[in-house]
Amino acid sequence: MSFNDFLAGYKADELEEVRKVQTVGTDFSELMRKYERLLDEPTPYLDEMINTSYRDEMILIFSHFHKITTILTPAEINSFLQTTQQYADHRYYHRTGLVISSLINNSYSSGYNGFSINTTEDLPRINFVMNNIIGKETNPLLISVQGNIGYYVGYRTQYSAFTFNGSVGECGDEAQNSTFLFNGEAGLCSGRGAKNCIFKTPIWRNIEKLKKSLPEDNTLIYIDHGEEVKIDLG
Repeated sequence: MSFNDFLAGYKADELEEVRKVQTVGTDFSELMRKYERLLDEPTPYLDEMINTSYRDEMILIFSHFHKITTILTPAEINSFLQTTQQYADHRYYHRTGLVISSLINNSYSSGYNGFSINTTEDLPRINFVMNNIIGKETNPLLISVQGNIGYYVGYRTQYSAFTFNGSVGECGDEAQNSTFLFNGEAGLCSGRGAKNCIFKTPIWRNIEKLKKSLPEDNTLIYIDHGEEVKIDLG
């Protein structure tokens, strides 16, 4: 069975716990202390790279030196994200996306799947979230986002399925074997360098943008009143 055949049996917004594991609870006190130290730690040579062509190196280096090992359930990850609202004005709040990415990877590796991220409250748009998250061909990682989200989302993800129910900035760069459903506006240049991925949307202007950025070894689908129509990328 291929990855796409397997994924066809799943709904990307399903919440599914495949195994129970011990977690830190719901007060997040220890994790919050780590998060606060991470926000306050001065790393200007990395943060200056955020809006440059060196953002890839920034993501990899930063994730390596500030790896979060805490394990949370999918619901707890969303709850933790809401608690970060108090730091929305922090100059390094953009680092929150890297923390959430680590938490999702940890949770999935510990047996959880089916993540629902809610950004519809007063959270600022979060960049660098769901980066380098790696699912398995036989158990793709499922993520649903309610609300708007920022740029560089789903960078280098593998075997994952995303549903965006709001607008999203640049998304899916260098992703592999993954599916992206845009029910809101998709950012320019989404899908650059992607391989063997499926991009779906019921919004025609998204199709026009994705046709310009997607390599030909991907699949682009327009959802026309519920009917899926494959769009030629040649």
